[in-house]
Amino acid sequence: MTFFPSSELLLDPSPLRVSDTVPGQLARSTARELALQRSRAPRPFATRGASPGVAGFALAVANEAWNLLLQQDLDMPEQEYPVDATTGDGYRITGSITWQRLEPPPFDIVQTDIIDNVYPAPILAVGVLRRVVTFGDGSTAVFSGVGVRILDNSGVLQVVLFGERNLAAWKIIGLGGLAIARIDTPTVPLLGGFPASTQPQPGDSPNNDLAFPITIPGGIPGLLLPARIPITILQPHRLGQRPVPVGYPPSLPAAQREALPQMWLLPGGIQVGQGSPGDIVITTTPDTIPNTGTPTQTDDLRQRIPPPTVICLDTPEPPQDICDCEEIRDIVFEELDKKFPPKRPVSNLTVSFGAAESNTLVLPEFSTFVELTIVTKPPNVRTQTGGDDAPEVSFNGWYSFGATNEASERIPFHYDAISIPVPAGVSAFSYTVYQGGTASITVGYKLPAL
Repeated sequence: MTFFPSSELLLDPSPLRVSDTVPGQLARSTARELALQRSRAPRPFATRGASPGVAGFALAVANEAWNLLLQQDLDMPEQEYPVDATTGDGYRITGSITWQRLEPPPFDIVQTDIIDNVYPAPILAVGVLRRVVTFGDGSTAVFSGVGVRILDNSGVLQVVLFGERNLAAWKIIGLGGLAIARIDTPTVPLLGGFPASTQPQPGDSPNNDLAFPITIPGGIPGLLLPARIPITILQPHRLGQRPVPVGYPPSLPAAQREALPQMWLLPGGIQVGQGSPGDIVITTTPDTIPNTGTPTQTDDLRQRIPPPTVICLDTPEPPQDICDCEEIRDIVFEELDKKFPPKRPVSNLTVSFGAAESNTLVLPEFSTFVELTIVTKPPNVRTQTGGDDAPEVSFNGWYSFGATNEASERIPFHYDAISIPVPAGVSAFSYTVYQGGTASITVGYKLPAL
């Protein structure tokens, strides 16, 4: 298997590893023809047509995936589904729509609007719709969002949008969970309506596949030069959900089909691999890969699960040190202990020191607070009352923290009992009380669990 990224497939001229190999030529021709086909008619690449289920609501995901594969920036096509909502008091429309702001890198603003709106009957259709708004100065803007198509009192078709935004500033990148139900039975989606049953849209192919020929300039063994090969893109609307296989129709002789490698389309590029001789060729539903040992039918479509892409480094990575669990635990704790306080489980403890006129001490590791309490008030201290709502203010003395075992700049303290948070990076505490007074201290600290 060989993986060709989109950046190589759409370059002109192409790199030698693409243009000088049969798999590269096959992938390059497929990517270029796909880009032309999608530019002319984007809807079949992102919609499913008349199919059950919610596949139609993946059109935004598929559209974004095709833009990435083919280096394009096409708007998501509108998609609406007829519903039978002509009677009743009203209908509840729910879902979500995700937007991306159209701003250059490094800005990447993505926002999701939750849709939960009630609208009266009659409703003709629901889906991703657009409307043109004309402003007072005559300028216009196009708004898009989840909406309903209605018939107003004058008989004119109108569009009402929920969670709408200006397409000049936003683009849709996701749509999901959309449903409509009567408000008197909000948990029961409309039968035969949206999204359980849809009608074909203009441009949808009957079998949800795309068929067109590609040209291989260098040719393939067994075919004339230049080789022109018909291919089929199987359910292109599924690209955003899984790799999309490329099939070869029955019009190709069996000998030529055996010489053609299987291709898988991914949002980032195309993966190409050669089928082995004697491979069983089977036809199945897209999501089922049967047991090839007991095939039930044969046809012309190879269904293989693509292997993961392997990237080989020119210089192998050096071997890594192997640590046992205890070593890893010690390393983690050492790294966590560099933060303050420690992030591992802890116990909160305190240590007290008796009354003294002054003191200097080394704080325990992971200290969190210091409580400084006046035991004997200095005899000549000046005091101012705090009234009924606050303690007295006194000029009691000074305290200081230090980054080493020494104190730093002194800070006055004015209450008889204060609680001081310990700043980060300090290891010492010192205090001095005015002559004749004493104070005691209590230090709170965290003890990490072993």
